[in-house]
Amino acid sequence: MTALLLAVALAHESGVSSSRLEMRGGEIRATFTFSLEDLAGLARLDADRNGLIEPAEWTQVLPAIAAYVGDHFRIEACRSEGDAELVPGAVRVGDLRTPITLALRYLPARPLDRLKIRCDLFREHGGSPRHIAEFPGGETVIFDNDRRQGERPTARAGLSKWWIAGLIPALLAAGLQIRKRS
Repeated sequence: MTALLLAVALAHESGVSSSRLEMRGGEIRATFTFSLEDLAGLARLDADRNGLIEPAEWTQVLPAIAAYVGDHFRIEACRSEGDAELVPGAVRVGDLRTPITLALRYLPARPLDRLKIRCDLFREHGGSPRHIAEFPGGETVIFDNDRRQGERPTARAGLSKWWIAGLIPALLAAGLQIRKRS
């Protein structure tokens, strides 16, 4: 769903990015989608000036881009690090609307029951940048000039209450099945 929202938004203006947050083990994985135009404002992407940003050039600039994203998309009580294994493929410099996928890992200092995010991506470029974040469990928050912070329960915290609530009728039904057989 987030990818569809981003595709529609990218067709109309730059300055729109998205992310999908997932809980994996004890960490949060954030998969971001940015336009090439937005990333070009962060680093010199085409180092050899041949009109093509190749994987080796991405590898050179990804640490700086990951540091920027981690500084401007912060999850409280977490430190971020880039995923060096996810390197974009070759992209023509002139294809500014091309969506580029990057990933960061957020490592919490303690177990989290809520994700508190502060997002100020691309504010220094002016305009009206927006970021669409999909939290674990599927809820979406749009960060823009009017909203720079968002907070939602982790999927684990939100699901635990529903899991327990759903477990009680299942146990009762199982108990009735056992009584009927006896």
